Amino acid sequence: MQLGKKISNLEQLTYRYYRWIHALRISLAFLITYTVIRYFRLDGAVWILITLLIVMGPQPYWGNVFSRALQRTGGTVIGALSGLIALFLEIYSFPAMLLWCAVVMFVAGYLTLGKHPYMALLIGSTLAVVSCSPPNDMESALLRSLYVLTGSVLAMLYSSIYPQRAYTDWRITFSQSLGKLKHLYETCFSQETLERPQLEEQLKDELDTILKLRNYIVPASSESKLKPAVLHGLQTLHRNLLSTLTLMIDAYWSSAQSHTLIEDEPVLREVRQLIPQALQSLQNTLCMGIGNNDISDQLRQTTRDLKDLALQVANSKNVETPFYAYVWLSLQMLQQLTELNDQLHAALYREHVAAHRS
Repeated sequence: MQLGKKISNLEQLTYRYYRWIHALRISLAFLITYTVIRYFRLDGAVWILITLLIVMGPQPYWGNVFSRALQRTGGTVIGALSGLIALFLEIYSFPAMLLWCAVVMFVAGYLTLGKHPYMALLIGSTLAVVSCSPPNDMESALLRSLYVLTGSVLAMLYSSIYPQRAYTDWRITFSQSLGKLKHLYETCFSQETLERPQLEEQLKDELDTILKLRNYIVPASSESKLKPAVLHGLQTLHRNLLSTLTLMIDAYWSSAQSHTLIEDEPVLREVRQLIPQALQSLQNTLCMGIGNNDISDQLRQTTRDLKDLALQVANSKNVETPFYAYVWLSLQMLQQLTELNDQLHAALYREHVAAHRS
């Protein structure tokens, strides 16, 4: 899987209508499977449909479905074996069968608070399905287990046909959010803006978007083989950019005198041009497959110039606090953009980076 390849128009369209596509996939999967069950008159095959919906329904992404199917398969096998043992014990002693079921359910309940709670729940539910078969009817118990396993396999099969990938949706959502930050930055710090714009609701909406990106981490990590810590680190920098931008807006518009000083400072004018360029470059990195990392050099050079200005401001006694705050926050944003750009390139274009270094 090429992590930094350009996202195609078809993938963009899939992202835009993912709920419709997910619903259509489940509907077709149900109809096809139901028709086959009816045609062959499979008694008790309702467990295939139940398993199919449970595995495919909650999340549309291949990383989720594959993980859930594996957990369901493992839980089903263990639960089925436990149910068969329970039915075997019932032949000799009903209390022994109850004791065995109690022990298995205790272990399943304990494991629900571990790393694989879904598999633990499936152990208990499959035990219930199998052990409720008629006494001494091992054939019925085995058939129920087979139906559950068939449902898991079918769910993976249907989901593997042009699967929706959380990693692709994560890149698109991340890119769109950076584009929104670019728009907010240009709107607030434009020379054509004569008074502070009301951006509170837009900033709040963007924070909600950043928080929702967390939902992509587990399936995106499973699909891309990137460590969850890498994705967490990128999204932490993303959230920090929004926080820094919010504080910069407050500092920029808090004082008329500081506002004038900011407008007249050449280094800050350069920063005002560079930050939107950096955000656009990050968007290209995420979605367009452009792995050029030259923007980091520009960010580092401007950071050095801005540090010199920060030292001058720190030694001056006539500079208002908002102006100094704005300079310091601009410095923080440049550093955050540099780090985000470097980490994105290391994650998405690691093969290219390794070849360049060698």
